[in-house]
Amino acid sequence: MTDLGTLGGDSSYAFALNARGQVVGFNQPVAGVYKYHAFLWEKGAMTDLGTLGGDSSLPGGLNDRGQVVGGSRTAPGVYKYHAFLWENGIMTDLGTLGGTYSEAVAINARGEVVGSSETATGTHAVLWTD
Repeated sequence: MTDLGTLGGDSSYAFALNARGQVVGFNQPVAGVYKYHAFLWEKGAMTDLGTLGGDSSLPGGLNDRGQVVGGSRTAPGVYKYHAFLWENGIMTDLGTLGGTYSEAVAINARGEVVGSSETATGTHAVLWTD
């Protein structure tokens, strides 16, 4: 058993593992504050993936290329939550289908992402490509 550590808070949670031994999860960066940041752990080092401008992010999936998907708040204190793709240190907002909410839950080896997004009539399953 290997303790992956934290990024300063008192808790972290592993979520997914790929064939390269990379782990994604989420971390409470400040003890007692219930806001989380997605992380990527690799070769003994934990990297905070950041957010899309808000105070929290959570992972959804990881592929063998080291690409991470999930969801993040886009501004502090507001409920705008967008799907993201994190790759090579950059978190990219995948947008929505017109609503304020989307999340990405899995990514395959080709970089195709699945999840859900709010629309004017409800929440729909989505596939992001390219």
